[in-house]
Amino acid sequence: MLFKSFGGVDLFFRLQNQNFIKRYEGHISGPPLDMVILSISILFLWLAGADLLSYIAPHLRYFLVILPKYHYELPWLAENHSEQIALYTCLSYSLITFTVVKTLLFSLYIVSSPLGREIMVTDLKSFVKPAAAFVLTFLSLAFLFPLPIYGTGASTTLVGNAYSLTILNILFLKMLSGGISATVLLAKRIKRPNRIDGEA
Repeated sequence: MLFKSFGGVDLFFRLQNQNFIKRYEGHISGPPLDMVILSISILFLWLAGADLLSYIAPHLRYFLVILPKYHYELPWLAENHSEQIALYTCLSYSLITFTVVKTLLFSLYIVSSPLGREIMVTDLKSFVKPAAAFVLTFLSLAFLFPLPIYGTGASTTLVGNAYSLTILNILFLKMLSGGISATVLLAKRIKRPNRIDGEA
């Protein structure tokens, strides 16, 4: 399980809270069914009433184009798949908002849960570096770097349209949420050197 071990340590080491473990595994390691259901719901809404999404999308676009990834992807999609621009805009905004809220709420759940500081560490950098590298990688993929689909093959309907872009975005956001939550749990359970003797 990818997010059971993070920063080179077992995050469940001596963890007796089975209820927390069950919820954590469901949130971190389960398939992104909630994101898929959300995306399918918006897709059906688009099929049933494209005019509604076309009305909403320009307002949401103002927020998305702040992010470098969408600053390049949305104009490209509008040029090559103009019929899908409203769908992709609403999908992207909804998935980002959902992921932010879900990750924030679960991080608060981790912080408020009674978990012992059982992971002893003398070199904090050795734990922080891999965790930071993972989070920054998927943060960049989710918000900064447009997918490398531009050029002569960009106008095909199979590669790079709203559907394939959304599938990859779901993966990136899922991994980013998992990385953030795992980092929060790692920070929660690390026993700092100056607290080793004074805390059980």
